[in-house]
Amino acid sequence: MNIKRWVVRQPDGATANRIEKELGVTHLASLVLAGRGFSEPSEAGQFLDGRLSSDDPFLLKDMDIAADRIHRAVEAGERIAVFGDYDVDGLTATTLMYRCLKGLGADVICSLPSRDTTGYGLSVEAVDSLADNGVRLIVTVDNGISAFDEVVYAKTLGIDTIITDHHMVQEALPEAVAVINPHRKDDNSGFEDLAGVGVALKTAAALEETTVSEAVESYGFLAAIGTISDIMPMRRDNRYIVREGLRLIPFGECPGLEALCETTGVDINNVNEMNVAFNLAPRLNAAGRMGNENLALELLLTEDEEEARGMAKEIDELNRQRQAVEQETSELINSILIKNMNYSSEPVFVVAAEGLHPGVMGIASSRLVDKYDKPAIVISVDGDTAKGSGRSVEGFSLYKMLASCSDLMEKFGGHDMAAGFTIRADRIPELKDRIRAYCEEHADEYRITELKIDAEISAQEVSEDEVRGLDILKPFGNGNSQPVFLVRGCTVEGIYPLGERHTRISFRTGEKQFYGALFGTKTCQFPFEIGEKVDVVVSLSLYSGQIRTMVSVKVIDIRRASITEQDIDSFEELRRLNFTGKCAKDSLLLSDRDDAAAVYRCIARRELLVSCGAGLCGKVKDMPLGKMLALIRVFAELGLARAELIDGDKEILVPIPTDTKKDLMDSPTFRAICKR
Repeated sequence: MNIKRWVVRQPDGATANRIEKELGVTHLASLVLAGRGFSEPSEAGQFLDGRLSSDDPFLLKDMDIAADRIHRAVEAGERIAVFGDYDVDGLTATTLMYRCLKGLGADVICSLPSRDTTGYGLSVEAVDSLADNGVRLIVTVDNGISAFDEVVYAKTLGIDTIITDHHMVQEALPEAVAVINPHRKDDNSGFEDLAGVGVALKTAAALEETTVSEAVESYGFLAAIGTISDIMPMRRDNRYIVREGLRLIPFGECPGLEALCETTGVDINNVNEMNVAFNLAPRLNAAGRMGNENLALELLLTEDEEEARGMAKEIDELNRQRQAVEQETSELINSILIKNMNYSSEPVFVVAAEGLHPGVMGIASSRLVDKYDKPAIVISVDGDTAKGSGRSVEGFSLYKMLASCSDLMEKFGGHDMAAGFTIRADRIPELKDRIRAYCEEHADEYRITELKIDAEISAQEVSEDEVRGLDILKPFGNGNSQPVFLVRGCTVEGIYPLGERHTRISFRTGEKQFYGALFGTKTCQFPFEIGEKVDVVVSLSLYSGQIRTMVSVKVIDIRRASITEQDIDSFEELRRLNFTGKCAKDSLLLSDRDDAAAVYRCIARRELLVSCGAGLCGKVKDMPLGKMLALIRVFAELGLARAELIDGDKEILVPIPTDTKKDLMDSPTFRAICKR
């Protein structure tokens, strides 16, 4: 549980009342709409309608050139290859473009990169293979914007390339026949939010000489799955694509998708964004992660129901294998971090190790981001070469950081929140140094994560009808998150295990008692005790049990009611110290030997949980949280404290006995925070 800065929206009551009255929405829904900036009922109504910003696919730069070249290829009988990617966005985009071209009568084949061998994107090896198959035109989907050399090489073999992509654009563009990417500087379409499959959808509309909304009727079910899986902003065109696409899933005539829903227990007639994100997408991704990316594509393309069922079961088994490998990888990375607590002072985690499975590095870096709330890069070393995958936090561009080091890399691509690269193993130390230097220079860009809270409510305001009324805001996702609400002054009345890895908590506020589920935190890791006063941020949904429907409460964040803004500010200062190694003269982190002694007494009593800053507030009277965490780091640097796992998963700080006297000034952190 990381410390976040809570930003509680203050919806105007009069505005919320007008929205509630004129649109007929419930009270909680009106609070959310007013808090998210809709000042008039008409504006809120337009958002709820969720229409396309434009029905014209030709607003995208180069779309006319691409459509003309593809039509000429179809008419001439040239073989076309759709070259995609092994993630869900790439898989759905490949399937969509293949269906479209097949419908136009094209001689078309599909091709994907190999995560294990060539890695992400178009490669010389892939071009050679396509040339051997008689391909005269390559159409990339969800990749290609960084394939400079590969496009030139394809041209030498007499192969034209059309790029459709949505990843960040560098200063120059590949020398392709057409480059369709809404991030081009000269593209004025306003479609920057699109996933790769969204760009493919608009390309299909242009090729079929129809509107985007008509293309959604044909391909929206694929575009919805890819857009959700790639965590694209759920606004404007994406909101329309996902809402309509989910509705159209039962009519998509896709036996593979039907079989996958059947295998995972998802009702194909009632698929929602949560089913996609947590049931379907992980399994489609699992095939590529486990080295069998073509299996997922074949599942989406097959027209044979029996074949589809067999492939769906195989993919489900690969997902179980992926989960096991992911667990092993996370345990290995965790052991590396625990052995070297200096990692806590790094602004960005860069963890490199031999033998990491390349298919789960992105997941592993995501786990680190979730746990420590800082950017993370996981690198798998295989002899002389290494592959890295990174994830970031809101407000800090991983792409820009890695772009500053791209001269060290063999291959590189991605966007602000996620990126990947290939690098020689002997260059990893230099990469780490360059990342530190970049972070020091760009320290002002870093902020701790903000948790935007839609409204402060009382538990008494929650009812089944009010929670059901929030459904009008769907589909939820990036940019239109599921509403969360703040309930202050709750007393912890009970703490219970929920399965093996989660916790169920009983809260009381006034006369109202309610239960909340805290996922990913075991009871032994829960940092609060029965009787403590806490503030809780929750999301609300309905659960249909065997007997009745009831309100389900998910705990999004929790902290002591006594936490102060000084605690939050000091925590952010500590994170900035990670970047710069320096402290301001008026910093809340400034400490003396008495402060250090107070913290060491807590360590000696073995009462500090390593991974939960929220539980450390108030452990030393009047000491801001960031200062306490900085002093904990001091003792780790001096070899006087270490993290220790007890009960298999509970990380606590324990003292390390020593006969040698240690000087606090030998700690780099203490030198930075020491009062002069």
